[in-house]
Amino acid sequence: MFRRTQKNRAAQPTLLGGNVQRVVIATLITTSFCLGMGVDRFTGDDADATSTLTEAPEFAVLEQTWDLIQNEYVALDEVEQEAIFYGAAAGMVDALGDSGHSTFLDPAAAEAFNANSEGEFVGIGIQLNYDTGQPVVAFPIEGSPAEEVGIRSRDVIVEVNGTSTDGLSPELVQTLLVGEEGEEVDLIVLRPSTGETLEFNLVRERIEIEPVSWAMLPEDIALIRISQFSTGVTNDLKAAIRAAMRDGTVGIILDLRDNPGGLVFEAIGVASQFIPEGQPIYLYEERGQEPRPVNTVPGGLATDLPMVALINSGSASAAEITAAALSDNDRATLVGETTFGTGTVLTPFPLDDGSIVLLGTALWLEPDGDQIWKEGLDPDEEVELAPDADQLRASSDPEITAEELAASTDEQLQVAFEQITD
Repeated sequence: MFRRTQKNRAAQPTLLGGNVQRVVIATLITTSFCLGMGVDRFTGDDADATSTLTEAPEFAVLEQTWDLIQNEYVALDEVEQEAIFYGAAAGMVDALGDSGHSTFLDPAAAEAFNANSEGEFVGIGIQLNYDTGQPVVAFPIEGSPAEEVGIRSRDVIVEVNGTSTDGLSPELVQTLLVGEEGEEVDLIVLRPSTGETLEFNLVRERIEIEPVSWAMLPEDIALIRISQFSTGVTNDLKAAIRAAMRDGTVGIILDLRDNPGGLVFEAIGVASQFIPEGQPIYLYEERGQEPRPVNTVPGGLATDLPMVALINSGSASAAEITAAALSDNDRATLVGETTFGTGTVLTPFPLDDGSIVLLGTALWLEPDGDQIWKEGLDPDEEVELAPDADQLRASSDPEITAEELAASTDEQLQVAFEQITD
């Protein structure tokens, strides 16, 4: 769905048959794996392995470690046996070095992942990243419990329900944050911009993500925000573009900031709304094969409107695909900060017990052949937000006046507006 908040009355979202995958982000958006994924669904047969696990020379190390734990560990009765196996599986995937991308999800995390792909989940509504080794709020989900109590981007989660997060893995932090609908969560956060330590009490809620929202800026410039590339986003975007055109828009600022990505086919659909048919969106490179172009499809609604796109370090995966396509096809100037640097297409492989292994099965490159993986996409005009600045979101107001824009702390949006109106 797309949302344009109406003043003085409840918002009337238009249902267009779509939900999101960024919602992976939303359950607390809790896990780091949600930041930066382009997801293809696995439909083929299992890949052939060069050998079975038990035939590998190093298998003896695993077996001996298991035996030592079973025979010697002092507190074995306090350990769930399945947690040991899940830890070993996660360790194998982590050893690939594809940090922030390829990931092992135990059954609980896999359930959240699938729910997020459908655009609905239970949680407090924060997206976390672990670039600094700490659970840092990338942003609170719009309309979530976290946003309502005042949790802000860059807040550091110090404690969850009395348990310190110091030294905890993303998976363990997730375990602390997830839970049943209606349960309370007590957080202690550090706000670096002020040095304050703040306490919050939240209640987990069922959250439905609205991935597309838009507002009209001065001079008939439409600000369209895509918060994630979940199922149905292309249709939601089309609805937003049509509505903006009915209101007389003469240009579009596409806000992809803090968009962790999502489904690859939705990135194709989104890019195709702004780029003429048959132009390259990205290059797809599977193991041992030459890169091949993936092109735009027909039916774009705004292929000739002036554009600027907003990006930052939270823009990943499908958001980077879209931004790079707009830039390389000379459709948009990029304003903001270097993006996250997702360059692998993740394929979910379901396991027998309900776990999922997310593996990077292909690389995607910019249309001009440049690699984004672990590098990120640089803006044409670099603009960093101040630590205490807030983004001006399209969902907050259907019409943003010149006074509101000038008074905001969102310098990135201000520069983008200057770019498109110059």
